[in-house]
Amino acid sequence: MTAKTFTENKVLGVGQTPVNVGATTGLYVPVGAALNGQVTPNGDLIRAAADQRYGIQVKFDNVNEKFTVSSGTTGDTSSIAITNTNARAKSLLGLEDTAANPLAVAVSDTALRGTISLPAQTTGTQVAVNVNNNFSVDTTNNKFVVSVDDVKGTVSIPPSTSYTLDGFMAELQKGINNLASTTGSTASGVKVTYDRAKNAFQFTTGTTGTDSFIKVSGSSNWGLANVEAGRGASSTWIKPTQFTDYSSGVGVSKYIDEFGVETASADGYEVLPEWSPIFLDKGELTFNTSGNLISPKTGSQLDTVYLDDGKGALTINIDYSASTQYSSAFAVLSQSQDGKPEGDLVGLDIGDDGLVSASYSNGSQLTLAKVILSNFSSPAGLRQIGDSSFYATAKSGAPKIGEAGSAGFGTIRAGATERANVDLTQELVDLITAQRNFQANAKAIETSTTMTQAIIQIRS
Repeated sequence: MTAKTFTENKVLGVGQTPVNVGATTGLYVPVGAALNGQVTPNGDLIRAAADQRYGIQVKFDNVNEKFTVSSGTTGDTSSIAITNTNARAKSLLGLEDTAANPLAVAVSDTALRGTISLPAQTTGTQVAVNVNNNFSVDTTNNKFVVSVDDVKGTVSIPPSTSYTLDGFMAELQKGINNLASTTGSTASGVKVTYDRAKNAFQFTTGTTGTDSFIKVSGSSNWGLANVEAGRGASSTWIKPTQFTDYSSGVGVSKYIDEFGVETASADGYEVLPEWSPIFLDKGELTFNTSGNLISPKTGSQLDTVYLDDGKGALTINIDYSASTQYSSAFAVLSQSQDGKPEGDLVGLDIGDDGLVSASYSNGSQLTLAKVILSNFSSPAGLRQIGDSSFYATAKSGAPKIGEAGSAGFGTIRAGATERANVDLTQELVDLITAQRNFQANAKAIETSTTMTQAIIQIRS
């Protein structure tokens, strides 16, 4: 055993005589002095989770020459207090609490932030070891490089052939929380858990806010070979401001009452707490804790829009009376519309009855017109003037107008050639087939002629 020399620290009141910490109480009492404080070791003897505090920081403001103490958590549920300060705390740190001016920031009963602060969290990839049974840890995979906030170090857990999942996580968690930097910062409060859905280890810091940071690297057996670092998030909030309408340079505060009507009267608002869910803007819906609509109780009419070129006015009325808001997934119960987006003409179709239908790129189909037919007492008496145009003559008689398919009138065949009574597509296919058959027959005749000539030449 190597002898150690202890020196006296007059600033902190620590003498040269070492004092053992109580095994059960964690208290130490310097020789000849009254009760001086409590020590909580960072090892097997750890306070209950409800009594643990992580990430407390002491900073010095060089400009104002003041010390500030901040907690490791943020948000409405975060609090910190310094009590029973003595003369040394006042002389060294300037910390002094009085009944009129206590050094404390209590938990807020009024919401000051929209969301709570979050700790830093990182999750590994899939574990390559069957953690449902006992597994081994050896010198090739028992080391972990860990960075927590401003503390960085290497954690080595004892090798063993009979680790369970809980035992492995407990050893790793204890090793991480035993890390400390040269400046005295510790990595207390880190939690190691196992996500069975992802089959991966998860690491969470005890501190919260954007200053929280964690990164763990280890063997690929544990899914920690290439894990991204995790950072916390600080709570944020936006304080709404009173809308003011200026008229002739005079500002008038405006409100929206429970009926969705704009008013300058503040009746009913003065007695409400600052963070009450009142009606902040036109068209904004307010619900009570039961999910029922509070405002507006009736419909809302949007400003009238006058269309260009005198096409009329566009007026839209919205009825919010059936709106609800519950803590469940959003779903659309019904949806309808009476308009469609702009579309281009993509096709025309003419039916046998002469009805002309147009198709548009937005899915719309409209009936544009209808082709009518004319008949004559003597069609042979018509006088042709070119192409497929004719003049009525005294021999043909006066035209009789009617619809295609009705009595005395034939049907219309779109895409057919004038006076044709066959399918042009089928006829073209038959023509190509006949032409190929002709070529094949010609080749056969040519071959037969060549063979005959060769035989005649051989005989002669």
